[in-house]
Amino acid sequence: MASDLLKIISHIYPPSQYLGIRERVYELVSNYKANRYVKVDDRLTILFEDTVTVWFQIEETVFLEGVDDEKILNEAVRTYLPMIPSDNEVSMTLFVYIYNDNELRNLLPLYRGIEKSVFLEIDGQRINATPIYPEDYGPNAQPRSIHYLKFREDGLDRKINNANEVRLVVTHNMVNKSVKLTIKQINALRSSIKRSQISWAI
Repeated sequence: MASDLLKIISHIYPPSQYLGIRERVYELVSNYKANRYVKVDDRLTILFEDTVTVWFQIEETVFLEGVDDEKILNEAVRTYLPMIPSDNEVSMTLFVYIYNDNELRNLLPLYRGIEKSVFLEIDGQRINATPIYPEDYGPNAQPRSIHYLKFREDGLDRKINNANEVRLVVTHNMVNKSVKLTIKQINALRSSIKRSQISWAI
């Protein structure tokens, strides 16, 4: 499965070509993502991103446009490219689940600042996340339910590879939890496809 997926994501496809492999891609990517999700609580879930997951977002975004347009394709690649982790980086998307308009107005604002409250803890050492798109958090920015974050530190890949324990930690007024990653989740992190491994992402 891994070799099939790597072969597929080595290219960016226009919608007319992607349509022919979309069903197979859904199966492969769903299985690939399974151990990259971490549930923090009933409101918060994170997805550890890499080239595979970002490639999928690019393809789905362009596919929904419904036309083979090179400009749209290139713009999607430029938009999502910062989400792909380079060496010694871990990327993640944090989802805050909001279920109705009342929660959107009254609950979501209570999660403001959560992007500053997320840490990756490796054998007791914490690394703080920073926004991939800082412009999303300007003075007049509206509260967000989706946050794109990245952990960066020299030697991070080595630390994850050698780790005995990895935790995702959130220290926020609305969520104060430390979640221990399973060995399957840690191995998913260790096997992340980085930006340098795919020619179109370099």
